[in-house]
Amino acid sequence: MESGAKIPQGGKQKKEGYGKGAVLLFLIVIFAVIFLAGGVKTYPDTESYLNMAPFREPGYALLLNVMKFCFGGFGFTVLAFLQNALAVFSIYQFSCYIGSKYRGNYVMPVTAVCMVFPYVMTPLFASSGILLTNAMISEGVTLPLYHLFFLFLLKAVWEEEKQRNYFLISLLLSAFLLITRGQMAVTLIAWLIVALVVNFRNKKKILASICLFLLVLVCRTVGTCSYNLLVNGTFAGTTYGPVTILSNVIYVADREDGQAVSKERFRELFYEIYGIAEDGQMLFKNAPSAFSEEAVFYSDMHDDIKDFAIFPVLQDYVQREEGIDDYMEKSVRVDEIAGTMYRELLSESFLRWFSHYIRNAAVGLIRTAAFVHPLFNIPALLGYFVLTGMGIYCYRKKKESRAVKLLLLTALLTAGNVAAVSLTIMCLSRYMIYNTALLYVTAFLLLIEIWIEKWRRK
Repeated sequence: MESGAKIPQGGKQKKEGYGKGAVLLFLIVIFAVIFLAGGVKTYPDTESYLNMAPFREPGYALLLNVMKFCFGGFGFTVLAFLQNALAVFSIYQFSCYIGSKYRGNYVMPVTAVCMVFPYVMTPLFASSGILLTNAMISEGVTLPLYHLFFLFLLKAVWEEEKQRNYFLISLLLSAFLLITRGQMAVTLIAWLIVALVVNFRNKKKILASICLFLLVLVCRTVGTCSYNLLVNGTFAGTTYGPVTILSNVIYVADREDGQAVSKERFRELFYEIYGIAEDGQMLFKNAPSAFSEEAVFYSDMHDDIKDFAIFPVLQDYVQREEGIDDYMEKSVRVDEIAGTMYRELLSESFLRWFSHYIRNAAVGLIRTAAFVHPLFNIPALLGYFVLTGMGIYCYRKKKESRAVKLLLLTALLTAGNVAAVSLTIMCLSRYMIYNTALLYVTAFLLLIEIWIEKWRRK
């Protein structure tokens, strides 16, 4: 009884068919209840997507507007239905594939339950009560597509047959994710790393992988800039990033750090922004000392610093002093100034910023596995060490362990997502749920392989 054994013929094949049917029915019921009982949900993000704001990636903005154009007032309802259907499809495909590689009638349903977990737990425990598949925000499509991306990349790691096709499909999914949410750049980087590792002995495949990686980056940049040219009148990429990073830097900065800003006019802008944040007690020095409480404080203040300090000051300056009234041009110029300011401020506040970055990354790791709460924080972090220990054990027993390869792929994408999100925004958010289900599936399969090894000894 071992992982990867061929599926028996006859009656057991029929049982497998029943098992797939049961899993599909379970998923349909779950997401039908979510769709019918939860109703379509709009959020502040929805309006910015509909308006094709320059700080939103084009993918979901175009999708939302196409649905509204085609179906009018029912567009959101149709899209919510499709998002639920996409979630069912992605989870079903993932569960069936894992079930086909591990013998045992319980593997497929347990995998499906793990994959459903973030969809069910997020509305129960998130402060917004958000229903991901009913919400008119990008996670409605990016989460199931992310799981499909992971599935095809996993197939490329586990199998040699059709490996090239699996790599190409996962690359296409990564490209779509990238134009839908900038955070999903981690999928493209992970794709390249996996492609290089898998093909490290084949120079032609390595060169082809690098070329495809660069091609997707170029297409994404040109596509986003062209989109903004057509919609917002300026050939420019997505704005907003530098302002977000500046918010993080100001959160940990001291007033004296303003001396690092070389241009006097920008230095004065920093002091004005810092004064607003300081008077509003939005800074790290105003935060509670407890780990979980500071995470919640930062989650609230991160946006307040942007919305009430950085944006009003910089937009007013650009319009008043530089005479820029066009919204898109103003957004680009605000980004340029914010970029200059945070790079110079970091020369003075880097150690404080980096210390908080690590703290925020720890929040991200906890939030990926559980919820940020004093009762869960240490167990969640210890869980990563337990997973690592299980992986080492399985690798020592079987060098070609599928569960170990799954662990490495999950670790790569989890680390990449946490590192990327921690740079730009608080990690106490829905951006951390992409790898939640994958962590639990990984732990489950590692346990199966450990149990199989003990069964063999008996």
